[in-house]
Amino acid sequence: MKPFSTIATLAIAVGLAASVPVFGQEVVLRFATTNAPTAHLNVQVLVPWAARINAEGKGIVRIDVSHGTTLADHSNFYSRVLNDVIQIGWGLQGTIGGKFPLTEVVSLPFLSQKSEDSSAALWRLYNSGKLAKEYREVEILGMVVFPQLSIHSRKPIKSLADVKGLKIRAGSNVGSQVIQGLGASPVSMPTADIYQALAKGTIDATLVQWTAFQPFKLAEVTTHHLDAPLGASPAMLFMSRKKFDSLPKAARDLIMKHSGEAFSRQFGAFWDRVQDGDRKPVAASGKHSAYVVSEQEVAKWSKVLNGVTEKWVKDTADGGVILQAYREELTKSGAKK
Repeated sequence: MKPFSTIATLAIAVGLAASVPVFGQEVVLRFATTNAPTAHLNVQVLVPWAARINAEGKGIVRIDVSHGTTLADHSNFYSRVLNDVIQIGWGLQGTIGGKFPLTEVVSLPFLSQKSEDSSAALWRLYNSGKLAKEYREVEILGMVVFPQLSIHSRKPIKSLADVKGLKIRAGSNVGSQVIQGLGASPVSMPTADIYQALAKGTIDATLVQWTAFQPFKLAEVTTHHLDAPLGASPAMLFMSRKKFDSLPKAARDLIMKHSGEAFSRQFGAFWDRVQDGDRKPVAASGKHSAYVVSEQEVAKWSKVLNGVTEKWVKDTADGGVILQAYREELTKSGAKK
C-alpha cells in the first residue's frame, strides 16, 4: 500500500492536469484570406481580427493567417473549408452557385445605402435562424454586405433616359435584371474583365461598386458616374459547422467574442470608408463627372425596378418573408433607402 502522502500528491497532480491546458494542445486554425498581404481588407480588417483572438487565446486557440491563393482562392474557398484544407474562409456567397438564394435579398435595389447598416441587418437575419437552411454546413463568424452598385460609363449619364439602350456589364443575375429594368442590355462578365471591355467598346458602362476602381484601374476607362442604391453583394467569414462544433468551448467562446454582429458592423463600416475614399478623388477630377440620382429620379427608378423585386419574391421560396424580415432589420439599424 502506498503512503497517504503519495496518494494525496498524485490526486493533486491529476487535478492540476485537468484544470491547466497541456502544452501543445493549443488549437491551430488555418485562415486563408485569398488576398495579397498588403490588401487594405487584410491590413485593416481580417488580420487585426485574427490578432485580437490570438492575443487572448494563448494556450487555447491560434489563428494562422496565410495570404494569396496557395491554400484557397476566390472560386474554391468554400470547398476548402468544408474539406478541412483550411479551417476559416472568407468570400462571396454569390460565387457558390445555388446555395444561398435567400441571402441574395441584399442584392435587390433601393433597400439601403450604407454597408454598415446592411451588414448588421444581414447578421441579425442570419442570427434569427431565418436563413438556417442555407447555412447548415457552416458557422458564420461575420457577415458583410459590400457597398451599393453604381453605373460607370464612357458616355454621359444623369438620368434614367440616359441609361436606356446602353450595353452595361452585370456581375449577377439580379444585376442583369436591374439593367434590363432600366431599359439597357446586360452583358455578364467578371470584374477582372471590365477594364478591357470598356477600353475596346464591348460595353458602354458597368454596374459595379466604387471599391473596384482602385484595384482594377477603372477610372482610366470611364468618365461618367451615376450613384443610386442599385443593390449589393453579400460575403461571409466562416468555418465549417463540423469543425467549429469540435472545438473546445473556450475556443468557440473566444472566437465568437470577437465576431458576430459587432464585427459585421465594423466590417461594413470599413467598406463604407473605402467606398468614399475611392469615389472622392475620381469625382473631384476634372476628367470625370459624378452624379447622385435626384429624389425625383429615385422615384422613377424605384417604380421601374419594382418589377425586379417582385420577380425575386415570386421566384424565391420564402422570398417574401425574408424580404420583409430584412427590411425590418434595416429599419432597426437606422438604414436609409
